[in-house]
Amino acid sequence: MGWVFTTLLLLSAVAAGSADDVLPSRDLLLPPAIVQNIEPMSFDLLDMRDEVHEEARNITNENPHTAFVIKRHIGASVGYDNTVFHGSLGFYMTVAEWGRWNFGVPSIGLGLGRYPVYDRAAQQSMMKSQATIFVSIASVHYRVGYLQSLGVNWYLNLEQVYDLRYNMSGSQFGVSFSSK
Repeated sequence: MGWVFTTLLLLSAVAAGSADDVLPSRDLLLPPAIVQNIEPMSFDLLDMRDEVHEEARNITNENPHTAFVIKRHIGASVGYDNTVFHGSLGFYMTVAEWGRWNFGVPSIGLGLGRYPVYDRAAQQSMMKSQATIFVSIASVHYRVGYLQSLGVNWYLNLEQVYDLRYNMSGSQFGVSFSSK
């Protein structure tokens, strides 16, 4: 290891002695600014290429031919089953799309139902509106079109529901909206 330090000391002495020599030089006669004769260019083609490359980077790897697309809908439905008129506001989720048809999974809705109740004072049965919770067992949504003013698609939907208050199943017809 000592030989490395010895070699460095000797080389540094040789390098210090050669730094005293002056190299010959000459003056460079250059103009203060160099202007080249270049024709005007149009950067439209270059800009267009940059835009195409940017669009190519923003492409996602979704498969548009799949039938499984998750969409969230908000809608209102009404129905009449077994002398009970009922309606609900609900949140639906569809998981499959086939053309304009969307198929939903079980979801929940809040609503009103007009139920028969027995009035003991009058000793008769009468209809009374009461709040209830509906579980949408299955739903089918048909995409009708796009509402430009709201920026959403609107759907006609048919659903099978289960009324938790009255413990009965029924069907409802309504309208729903989705951003997809």
